[in-house]
Amino acid sequence: MAEAKRRKRGHGEGTISQRPDGRWIAQVMVGYKPDGKVDRRTVYGRTRAECQAKLDNLRTRASGGLLGDADKERDTVAAYLDRWVETTKTSVRPKTYERYAEIVRLHLTPGLGRHKLIALKPDHVQRFYADALNTPRSRGGKRPPRPLAPRTVHHCHRVLHRALRMAVRWGYVATNVCDRLDSPRVPHREMTPSTPEQVECLLADAEARGDRLAALWATAAYTGCRQGELLALKWHDLDLDRGTLTVRRSLEKATRGVPTYDDAKSATSHRTLSLPADAVVALREHRDRQEFERQRLGDAWGDYGLVFPTTLGTAYTASECWRRFKAALERAGLPASLRFHDLRHGNATAMFRAGVHPKAASVRLGHSTVQITLDLYTHAQQEMDIDAADKLGAVFRRARAAISG
Repeated sequence: MAEAKRRKRGHGEGTISQRPDGRWIAQVMVGYKPDGKVDRRTVYGRTRAECQAKLDNLRTRASGGLLGDADKERDTVAAYLDRWVETTKTSVRPKTYERYAEIVRLHLTPGLGRHKLIALKPDHVQRFYADALNTPRSRGGKRPPRPLAPRTVHHCHRVLHRALRMAVRWGYVATNVCDRLDSPRVPHREMTPSTPEQVECLLADAEARGDRLAALWATAAYTGCRQGELLALKWHDLDLDRGTLTVRRSLEKATRGVPTYDDAKSATSHRTLSLPADAVVALREHRDRQEFERQRLGDAWGDYGLVFPTTLGTAYTASECWRRFKAALERAGLPASLRFHDLRHGNATAMFRAGVHPKAASVRLGHSTVQITLDLYTHAQQEMDIDAADKLGAVFRRARAAISG
């Protein structure tokens, strides 16, 4: 068609016409630029209906004050996410920032980065989730390709939702497309807390073999502290005469043995715990051994005041601690599937089975609310409920026997 087809439209409605190549084009004035010139925007479509929809969206965004400069209008999801993740450095913990950056770099940018930010739609994100869960992906090295785990896709959803929520606040987009999606379902993972028998086996074997981290396993089992809290523990946090341990910080990372600390996970994570007598004995013996190591190395000892350092006095990384824990499990003949964190779960479960009040258990674990404790350890509550029913039945049986007699 040689001549463009035009239809007269009202002021501010924009114009739509068909180009000689068959595509449709729409233009609308959205205001004025800082230099006083008219700010006119153009959109294209393969059909008139597509062009009309883009024009309506443009006018809606303009009326809502959501149009930025032309460069921002051409922003891709990848470009926006790169800017957004940098802004989180000052608002989240360093580990959280690193996790955000990793998810953006490894998953969100490859999967959604090519889309324009203003054109991102729920079905784009939904297809990304489906592909991630079903399409094997290379993991680098010699590891075989496999789809992303449901929990990883769930983390992708949370990070994208947070990033787009900020895009709405900054005026880049009108709505958060993640609000129209359900979070990817994560299959429930049955908790496998360490049993008292496993703990005793681990501690007895570690003590018998002279494991220099035997006191770490014991302190973890008796206090339920998180691994980062224990690796950041300093001797002035302990009062062995009174039998107390105070959690003040968590180990963020250890670079070449030099520790970097972070505040404990929440305000309630700052807590002072009473130690069982067995834990105090283990820590006293551990202190004596460490003093011998320190004197032997002299100035070469990395004096960071840590309760559980390496043989050089430097800080353990989480992975190094994990390897030593796995080795201790193997020596004790315990399942390799047992995690260091399962000592914390085992501690909580043991408290419930011993009849410790949920509020006291929550305080010792450093949870922000009692409800978190109750939600995490429902399996222990169910066991307590069964025990309560059995005891209640016994009361009525004794009453029935007394009447019959």
